[in-house]
Amino acid sequence: MKDPSCLFCKIVAGEEPCEKVWENEEFLAIKNKYPMAKVHVLVMPKSHIRKQEVATSQSGEFWGTIMPVVFRVVSELKLENSTYKLVNNGMGYAHFEHEHVHILGGSKTEPGGAT
Repeated sequence: MKDPSCLFCKIVAGEEPCEKVWENEEFLAIKNKYPMAKVHVLVMPKSHIRKQEVATSQSGEFWGTIMPVVFRVVSELKLENSTYKLVNNGMGYAHFEHEHVHILGGSKTEPGGAT
């Protein structure tokens, strides 16, 4: 499913430019256009899955699907043995309602600032 007003859906559809890092049939990983670290990648489902749909205790199936993809991208980026951090913004803080996970890394200090 696609939301015509969603920037991430437009990226998935090829209607907006992006720098792809990795993809399969269900997920896409792209470089963040406004990076907060030397490496800043977003991993998102290709279908429009809203944060509200997966921010519950019953959403284990979604997270059980996306997290192996996130760790595969971490490996593709050769970050698995270095400093990296994963970020998932909650509904009230997120700029986009299309669910996604940030991978930040590429430095010896905490990437993207201290949390």
